[in-house]
Amino acid sequence: MYISRILIKNFRSISDLDIAVSGDIVIVGENRVGKSNLLFALRLILDPSLPDSARELGISDFWDGLARDKDSVIEVSIELRDFEADLDTLALLSDYRLDADPTTVRLTYRLRSADEAEGTPETDAELEFHCFGGEDEKKRFGHDLRRRLPLDVLPALRDAEGDLAVWRKSPLRPLLDEAFSAIATAELDKIGDGIGKVTQAILEFDEVDELEGKIRALFTRMSGSR
Repeated sequence: MYISRILIKNFRSISDLDIAVSGDIVIVGENRVGKSNLLFALRLILDPSLPDSARELGISDFWDGLARDKDSVIEVSIELRDFEADLDTLALLSDYRLDADPTTVRLTYRLRSADEAEGTPETDAELEFHCFGGEDEKKRFGHDLRRRLPLDVLPALRDAEGDLAVWRKSPLRPLLDEAFSAIATAELDKIGDGIGKVTQAILEFDEVDELEGKIRALFTRMSGSR
């Protein structure tokens, strides 16, 4: 299964986007051109870890160039293909296929005026969002669907040296943990034994032994013999 199309309207820095994609996607651009907004738009639909309170966008999230009125909407849609081979996924998404193309599923996030709102919304409370599939807003979906779609959101790796210094918080940790989980324990044990032998060989250098003695003596002078 893969995303075959992304459509975004009136969301933050994105006025009107409609692109066909396939396979792996790499987003490249300078700072403040909308990369993060594009990724967050996808999270509005797919991310099970994003609370609904974060999906409750406000007036400030509309594209600045939009002349808003009561019918103005923020809309994000993705289309998915190649889901038929997995029967569980097929059953999950079957109701959200396009009428004219049953091989394509469309999932949509839409923010619009609340039903009880009159005129152009002037406060965030006058807006409401819905997530639905296919071409009918009545076909709603929520966390139950999101948690069964394969999406992992990792924080950006902006300072490789700093981010790797604290392994527990490193953005690379989930990727490396997943990669190592596929390696047989016996193979990892061989690597561990090799690291142990190299470490022991380093400790046997006279220079290292001398440094160890100097550090021990320094600590003794600083703290006292007791």
